[in-house]
Amino acid sequence: MINRLSTSLAQQLGINTILLQQAEVNETQLQISLGKRIVKPSDDPSGSVQLLDLKQSLSRLDQFQDNLNYAKNRLSLSEGILQSTTSNLQRVRELAVQGFSDTNAGADKESISLEIFQRLDELLSLANTKDANGDYLYAGFKAGAEPFSGSAKTGVFSYDGDQGVRYLNVGDNRTISDGNAGSEVFFNLKDKDGNAESVFDTLYGLATDLANNKPAAEEAVFTLANNPADNTTLIINGVTYEFDSNSSGATVSGATVVTVGANPAATIAALKSVVDATTVPSGQSAVTTSASTNQLTITANTAGEEQLNALTGTVLSGNGSATTVSIPLYDHLDQLDTAIGRLLEVRAQVGARLNVLDSQDATNQDFKLSIEKTQSNIEDLDMAEAISRFNLQLASLQAAQQAFVRVQGLSLFNQL
Repeated sequence: MINRLSTSLAQQLGINTILLQQAEVNETQLQISLGKRIVKPSDDPSGSVQLLDLKQSLSRLDQFQDNLNYAKNRLSLSEGILQSTTSNLQRVRELAVQGFSDTNAGADKESISLEIFQRLDELLSLANTKDANGDYLYAGFKAGAEPFSGSAKTGVFSYDGDQGVRYLNVGDNRTISDGNAGSEVFFNLKDKDGNAESVFDTLYGLATDLANNKPAAEEAVFTLANNPADNTTLIINGVTYEFDSNSSGATVSGATVVTVGANPAATIAALKSVVDATTVPSGQSAVTTSASTNQLTITANTAGEEQLNALTGTVLSGNGSATTVSIPLYDHLDQLDTAIGRLLEVRAQVGARLNVLDSQDATNQDFKLSIEKTQSNIEDLDMAEAISRFNLQLASLQAAQQAFVRVQGLSLFNQL
C-alpha cells in the first residue's frame, strides 16, 4: 500500500522538524550560557525539588549569619564598653585610696573628688552607649529609650530600661543573647548589708564624702539627753566607763569612773577627758574624740570596718543613746570591688558568647560549603558534553534545513 502525503503536509512536517531542532539548539545554548543543567523544572523534576530544598537551606543559613554578625557586632562593642568601664572604676579606686590618705588635706581631697565626679559622668555616658543601629546596648527591650538617667550634679540615678534580653538564632537549634540588661551590669549591686546599690550611687557617695573631708575610719556618736543616773555604765571599745554622781566611786569591777557634771554638756566633756586618757585593751583600736554640747564623737584611729565595737551599757537604756557610723573609705572600696567584680563577670559572659559565635560561624560556613557543593553537583552543566551536544544539534538543524529545501523543490511542475 502506498502512503500518500499532500504537499502542504510534507511542508508542515518539515517545518515542525526544523522548529524542534531549533528548540533543542536554543535550550542547549541557554544551558551553556548559564552554565546550568537545570534551567526549568521540566529539565529534571527530581533535581529541581532538591535544588528548592537546598536554596531554602541556604536562605536560612544566610539569616543565621545575619543574626550572628549582628550579635557579634553588639557583643564586641559591649566588650569594649565594659573594658573602658572597668578601667574607669579601677582609676576611681586608685583615687579613693589616694584621697583617704592621712597625708592629704581637705583641699587635696576635694580636688580628687572633682575627678571622681567627672568619672561618674563618663561612666553614665558609657552606660548609655548605642550600637550601629542606634539601639542602646543596655536598655533591654526598650532599645530606643535612654536607659540611665542622672548626673554628678543631682546625685539621683535611675534605670529606665527593662530586664529583657534578646536571643537570636545563629544556627539550627542554636540561640545566643546579644547583650545584658543594664540593671544586671550597673544596678542591683549588693552592699555589705545586702542592700541594692548602683555603681553610680557608689561613685557619687565616694566623691561626696571626699569633698566633705570625711575620715577613712569608723565613728561612733554618743548622745546624752539628760545627765546619767549614778552607777550607769557605757562600754566603748572594750572599756567600761561608770558614771558617778555622788563621789561614791565605781561599783563595777574594773570600771573607769566618769564624774557626772552639772549638765549633759559638762558630763560629755568629762567623758571625753577620761576616754582620751584611757589606754585601750590589746586588740582594740585606739580612738580620737571630739565633743559638741551633749554629743561625743569617737573615731577609730585604725582605718577599716569593725574597728569600733558597738557602744553598749546601762546608760543607753536611760538618758543616753549611741550610733555607730561606718565612714566611707572601706565601705566604698568594698562596693567598688563588688562593681568591678560584676563587670569582670559580665565581660567573661560576653567573651564566652563571642567564642561561641566564632565557633558557630565556622560551622555555618562549613555547612554552607557542603550545601553549595551538593547544589553544584545537581545543577551545574558538564560543559564538554553540552558543547558536543550543541554541535551535534547544530548539524542536525542544518541537515533538516537543507533537506527541507530539497524536498520543497520536488514538484511535477518542475518537469514541464
